Amino acid sequence: MHETHLIEPIIKGISQHAKEEGARVVKKVHIKVGLLTGVKEDSFQETFSVLTKGTMLENAELEFTFFPGTIIQVLSFDVE
Repeated sequence: MHETHLIEPIIKGISQHAKEEGARVVKKVHIKVGLLTGVKEDSFQETFSVLTKGTMLENAELEFTFFPGTIIQVLSFDVE
């Protein structure tokens, strides 16, 4: 799970922002992933599921956009 160090700050940032907005749960997260990061969608999804257990992102749907770059960026997230 080499994605752990990439995903933990995403979870922390989304959780903090969502709580500040008064959200109870995060329903969907849209992520932009650079192909040169070496991140694979299925591995990212699995690691995300493990790391979000017990958080407001636990059942969030992940939506990916891949591009020829070297960064991972949260484009948007939907809350309830």
